[in-house]
This record gives sequence, structure tokens and C-alpha cells, in this order.
Amino acid sequence: MSDLPGKRASPVLILLAVVATLAVAHCSQEWSAPPEAIAVKSPLAATPQALAAGAALFDDKCANCHGEKGKADGPEADKYWVKPQDLTEPRVMALMTEGEIFWKISEGRRPMPAFKEQFSEEQRWQLVQFVRSLVPKPPAPPPEKKTPPAKKSAAKKSAPAKN
Repeated sequence: MSDLPGKRASPVLILLAVVATLAVAHCSQEWSAPPEAIAVKSPLAATPQALAAGAALFDDKCANCHGEKGKADGPEADKYWVKPQDLTEPRVMALMTEGEIFWKISEGRRPMPAFKEQFSEEQRWQLVQFVRSLVPKPPAPPPEKKTPPAKKSAAKKSAPAKN
């Protein structure tokens, strides 16, 4: 029995279809941390020292994909099927807690590596603080203009005439 073209799928095509399906499923899944991780608060304050240490780690390990300023425009950002997160997007970043960012840095998700073995816990919290600093601060509301009190008229009302 001979194989006719189109009658039988080649193993390579099947493998490509499976890989493509898994990639699409992976990309379409929300990347959420477990509730216990979301609830964690940072034990590290956003001091100038912590931010500088986080910036150094970010420049070394994260900027190639996330970009120098966190805008997902690093030189390797287009090499992967999953686009890196724009860390400057206020709407997205406001939804993530410190604990969730810490968990994502620690656990990773392909193509992003897990950093729990590469960085200490303190270093990962430094990264969290630095990543938080990338989000632009909303502009301060303009000061309220105070309306000056109405000026009293210089002309006095004349009293009614007496008869």
C-alpha cells in the first residue's frame, strides 16, 4: 500500500500542529499568581538603595526583553512568541500586587525564566520595587482656583426718603 500525498499527515506536520496549538493555548491563558502569593506584601521599602540594586538586576537580566525603561521594547522582545509585559502600563500594573510581581519574577513562565534560583529573595524584592518605579506617576491635579469674594459696591444704597 503506497502513501499518496494528502492521504496521511506526516509526523512533522503533526508535531508542528501540536506545538502551534500549545503555543496558542499558552499565550491565551491569563498568567495569574495563586491567591496566597497575591496577598504577600513586600518586606522591602522602595529606598534609593533598593531601587538602585533592582535597577542593576533589571539591566542585567530583564532589559533585553522588557527594554531599558520597561516598555517591552528590548532587543530580544520580538524573538519570542509571547511579547514581554510593558511594565510602564499603569492599568495593567495597578492590577498586580507586589506579591504577584514577586511570584512572577520567582516562578517565570516561558519564555521568561524563573529567577528564584538566580536571585536571592531580597534581590527579587528589589526587582519588585524597581518594576513598580517604572510606572509613570499620574499627574497631580491642578490646584483649585479660589474664587475671590465678590467686591462690595463703593456706592451705598440710598436710604428711602422720609416724608
